[in-house]
Amino acid sequence: MAKTRRMDPEGKREAILLAGERLFAGQGYSGTTMAEIAAEAGVAVGTLYRLFPDKRALLEALHVRMEDRFIEATNAGWEAGSDGASRLDAMAARLLAEAEHQRAAMPLYTLTRDMIVSDDYQPGARLIAVIRGLYQTGVRAGHFHRHDPDAAAAIAHGIIEGGMRAAMGAGTPSARARVLRDLQAVFRRAFLDTPD
Repeated sequence: MAKTRRMDPEGKREAILLAGERLFAGQGYSGTTMAEIAAEAGVAVGTLYRLFPDKRALLEALHVRMEDRFIEATNAGWEAGSDGASRLDAMAARLLAEAEHQRAAMPLYTLTRDMIVSDDYQPGARLIAVIRGLYQTGVRAGHFHRHDPDAAAAIAHGIIEGGMRAAMGAGTPSARARVLRDLQAVFRRAFLDTPD
């Protein structure tokens, strides 16, 4: 039997999330069992099932947690700028930095997005809603072209995902810097009243 550690409930949940992230990223979703996750987290299997009734629930919680980080990065980038161009540039930089910080887990983010779509949960929907709100604020301030807000948010989300994928594939710091410049240029062409 695996040795369990004494932790408060939030500590147990965090330990499970970290263990799930490590094991899913390293062994794949199908190759990981709930028992392995419990052992890695240092919790009893029953505790794991009380907090997450199945692997899919754990995968969804991991996705939500990663999406929260990208939402925080998006908002922090927005707040770091003062006009449309500087806000877009800062958002792109913060998002790519967060992707780099989570490099090992990024394949898991893509996996979860593809696996956990349901009528009740649409991966990326919360991030798209944040982007939509920031875009509408930028339009009201006269910084951005006026587009349909839903289409603009979907376009921006697609630009972000493409940039993150390109950054993950970039092997050197100079290649990652080039991806950031390209991402910022695409944002500017898509949304600014005066491109570049």
